[in-house]
Parts: sequence; C-alpha cells; structure tokens
Amino acid sequence: MADLPALPHPGAATLVRLAGAAGVAGGLCWAVKSGLILATGVQPPLTLELALPLLGACLVGVAHLVLPPSRRRTVVAAAAWFAVGTGLVALTGELLGEILDPFIAAWALALLTGQLCLLKVHLSPAPLTFWTGVGTVPALLVGGALAEVDERLLEIPLLCLGLAWTSIGIATLRRSTDTLTRVG
Repeated sequence: MADLPALPHPGAATLVRLAGAAGVAGGLCWAVKSGLILATGVQPPLTLELALPLLGACLVGVAHLVLPPSRRRTVVAAAAWFAVGTGLVALTGELLGEILDPFIAAWALALLTGQLCLLKVHLSPAPLTFWTGVGTVPALLVGGALAEVDERLLEIPLLCLGLAWTSIGIATLRRSTDTLTRVG
C-alpha cells in the first residue's frame, strides 16, 4: 500500500468519503432511470438531473484521492466543480419546469474533461473513471443507433454508464477507507 497518497487532513478524508457516496447515489440514479425506462417506457422524475451534480462531486473526490497537489489535480477538480455547478443549475431548472439543455451539455463536457485528465493515473479508481469517460461518447453513439430500432434502447448504454459510476463511487469509498486506515 505504499503507493497510496496520504490525505492531508480529516476534512479531505470527509470530502472523499462524501464524494464516493455521491458517485454511488448518482450512478444508481442513472441505473434506476434507465432500468425503469427499459421496463415501462416511463422516465421517473428528476433521476437524470439529480445524478448530474452527484457525479461531478464524485469526480472531485477522485481527484483528491488519486492526485497529489498539482496543476493536473487543479484542472480535474475545477472541471468537476464546474460539473457540480452546471448540474445544480440543470436540476433547479427541472424543479422549476424549465428545460436547460445547454447546462446539461456544459456538465457533460466538464465531466468528460476531468475524466480524460486522469490518463496515466494508475491508482484506483482513476483508471475506471478515465475509461468510463473514454467510453461515454461511443456508448452514446451506440445508444443513438439503438434508439432508431426502439427509443427505449437508448437506455442500455446509459444503464452501463450508471453502473460504471456506481462502481467508481464504491471504489472511491473503499480507497478512502484504506487510506484512512493506513494513515490513521
């Protein structure tokens, strides 16, 4: 376990644990949304939008868990916090009955930017986070093609992405516990 960076203070450990829980919750929101749409054809309210800030928060935790203080961590964390902010705006818009697709697009670009900045970081959960980002665009292209057959089939890749984010959240929680056990 010598490759685990020590979290600098208890506040950072709390941030990482909360971020891991956010990743689990956000991933499950997407998975539940996709599963229900596949089964019933009806989208449950708020499940897409609720996941947006949660997944951004998960990426904040991943950045602090696997990257030492550096420009790269600053870029990943800034992209992640931007995703949290744009996700909150999209969620608020949904609650107010407004469609704020530009904020969802900005969220996606911010999250993807942060994920792709994790290239060549080998500490868990960075590789899964990176490859989930790499796989997002092809997954959505496949989903678009499947939607031509049946609109519900668009949800299959989104279900997979939701499960991947749930796994990232779980790995973040496990790593934060391992790090705290080793340091504490």
